This record gives sequence, structure tokens and C-alpha cells, in this order.
Amino acid sequence: MKRLEIAARTDPGRVRPNNEDDFAVLADAGLLVVCDGMGGHSSGEVASRIATSTVRESAAMMLSGSAPAPAGDGGKSPRARRLEGFVKSANSRIFEEARVIPQDHGMGTTIVAALVDEKGMTVAHVGDSRLYLLRGGRLQLLTEDHSLVMDQVRRGILTMAEAERSNIQNILTRALGTESEVTVDVQDCPIVDGDILLLCSDGLTKHVGEEEISRAMREGKDVDDICETLIRKANEGGGTDNITCVVARVPAAAPSGLKGLLARLFH
Repeated sequence: MKRLEIAARTDPGRVRPNNEDDFAVLADAGLLVVCDGMGGHSSGEVASRIATSTVRESAAMMLSGSAPAPAGDGGKSPRARRLEGFVKSANSRIFEEARVIPQDHGMGTTIVAALVDEKGMTVAHVGDSRLYLLRGGRLQLLTEDHSLVMDQVRRGILTMAEAERSNIQNILTRALGTESEVTVDVQDCPIVDGDILLLCSDGLTKHVGEEEISRAMREGKDVDDICETLIRKANEGGGTDNITCVVARVPAAAPSGLKGLLARLFH
């Protein structure tokens, strides 16, 4: 598989004085990560930075061949076990730092991460940062928010429209680093040429609906343009939170045979 076309942007928004979001990209490993930190003082920034750096370092070790073989559930693919292990390592680091540094007590972060290779993609997440897939012009949400309002939607207590207006949207039911152990939602997904992935913090989805997200992903000139458009729309919609987007496109396969030869000759 060709290397992903990737763009990433983070913006503090129009209200918050600091940015507690963070992201990581390691193109050679097909790694994409977005985190949205939480905690008093600057602890949210600390938690999200620990998470992104830990997962990126783990992926770099995987590339170099120095990482141990993935452990865990034998029912999961090796790629899924690796990414789950990366996220759990980040959880342990955040929890330990919060335990020994008083000002960081209780800090945590959301995380959504993807690991893409020639065989497919693994998605892992904790919290309410999301991963969307645009395929054939159709937008799909591949993650489920770990939040109180989404739990109420799943139980039929609230509709999606009511959840979007709720004043308890920010209450998470699961986060990275707040407990010594964490359950990570992990799934393997196929990928096809032309797929576009969007990993984002909730600073985007608070202000930009899925129809607008889909339009921006379909109509963007390239991945940089999609990122810039989405962040601009979130700020125009209020920008009440930090906004982070990582966009990746799976390039189309090169034409083969006579068609490919002609394309190369007349390019």
C-alpha cells in the first residue's frame, strides 16, 4: 500500500486560553492519533502530550523491530493487539504521573488512534474523540462516544437531537489515565483505495454537523484543505473548545498494464 496522504491541524478555538488537544502522526507506521486532555491547571495538556508521545514512541519501536511481540487476546489481530497495547501503555504512564505529581492528580485524556497497513486498519479509542470514514461519498462514524449523553441515547432515554443540545455533553464515562486499568474499544476495518479518514476532538463535532463534515471531506481539494475547512467551520460556529483534525487519504492504486503505461508516458 502507498503511504497515506496526511494532514493534521490543532487550534485553541475562540474561547479557551490554552490548547489541551494534541495529535501524533507517524506516516511510515500508518499511525494517526488525536487526544483531548482534561484536568485542572495545565494537566490536560500534560495528559494528552503523554498519550500521543507514548503511542508514537511505541509505533516507532514497532517499526524498528525492537518492540516485543503483541500480547493479549488471541482473538484479535496482531495489529489490533499492538495498538491496544500502545494505548494501555499510555494509560499507565498518565496514571502514574498523576499519582506522584499532586497538581496533576485526576488528569486524563480521550484518545482515538488508527494503525493502517496493507492488510487493513485498526481503530482504538477511549472517550469521545471520533474517527469518521468517507467511502464512496458516504460518511460513517466508526467510534462510539464514551459519554453520559451517548449512553442515554443508546438506552433510548435521549434522541440524538436532544443529546446534541444537552448541557452534560462533556461528562465522560471512560477516559485514559484516570484509573490504573482501562478498557480500550478496538476494531479492525477494511480499507480501500480512495478512503478518507478523519480523526477529531469534540471541539469539531460540537459545532460542525455530520452533513457539513461529509461535504468538506468530499469537496476538499486535498487533505490540507479538508483540515483547514473543518477548523474554520468549527471556529465560525462558536469555537468554544479546542479543535483538532487529522485527515488521511488512502491513495488510489496506480493503473496497471497498457493503461498504466500510457498514463506514465503522457503524465
